[in-house]
Amino acid sequence: MREDELGRMYSEGEQIFGEGQEGDRMYVIQAGRVKITKKSRTGDMTIAVLESGDIFGEMALFDKLPRSATATAMGNTRVLTIDKDKLFQTISRDPTLAFRIISSMSSRIRRLDDELIQVKKNKLNICTDLDETCEYILEEAKNVIPAENGSIMLLDEDGETLSVRAAFGKEWNPKIKLRVGEGVAGDVLKTGKAELINSVSQDARFKSGSAKISSMLCVPLKWKTSIGTLNMSNSSNKLFTLEDLKMLRSLAMYASIAIQNAKSCAQLKSTTEEMIMHVSLLDVS
Repeated sequence: MREDELGRMYSEGEQIFGEGQEGDRMYVIQAGRVKITKKSRTGDMTIAVLESGDIFGEMALFDKLPRSATATAMGNTRVLTIDKDKLFQTISRDPTLAFRIISSMSSRIRRLDDELIQVKKNKLNICTDLDETCEYILEEAKNVIPAENGSIMLLDEDGETLSVRAAFGKEWNPKIKLRVGEGVAGDVLKTGKAELINSVSQDARFKSGSAKISSMLCVPLKWKTSIGTLNMSNSSNKLFTLEDLKMLRSLAMYASIAIQNAKSCAQLKSTTEEMIMHVSLLDVS
């Protein structure tokens, strides 16, 4: 690797930055290609392959959160590094750079939305059993957001208590129940606002169970009114990102529809069985 005034040269397979690392600068590819990957349950997943002229890593200049993916050189690649000070200087000389940054971020959001539409088509609208539906939703959540634990909590019939309907990872034993407004999940249910908390020990609302939790995402599940929460958490020091929160919020929209459909199917089945029983009794008498 060598540096000069045009940028830095990276060789084949050399990492430019890693997922989870702190970041305070963005990058522009001057020559070559860069592969963007993200960790998943089945290994590293390629998100994009970027070409000369493309911008990446720009989110670090705005959200000050750890890197949400890994960038690796594909072949000999020259990359220009731009920190915040250099960014404003460069934009003053070349205002089109600001447009390119916005365009890059918009393309990423569109790609995420397309992936979530596929999730909706493939899984969330095919299941009618409530608990099975919740398990499918968590499987999809694990595929798009690397997390060590997860759960779906739904309102009980009394409309006052949240209970776990599906979970993975280090489950609470016994599974915790929360009143509306109690704990992070109870508060998210009450306010309807999604939360990203990367230090739960500093949050007075957090109700600790037997499992150690350090960071969490909690988003409301809504169908006309709030019906529950979708939660992802880490026991290690791994942090979540704003991109993770956006993905979970988008998934929650489709999940809410699937859960309500499952509830409606269960109610219809119960009503049908009662009608059949009633008819049978009339026939016997």
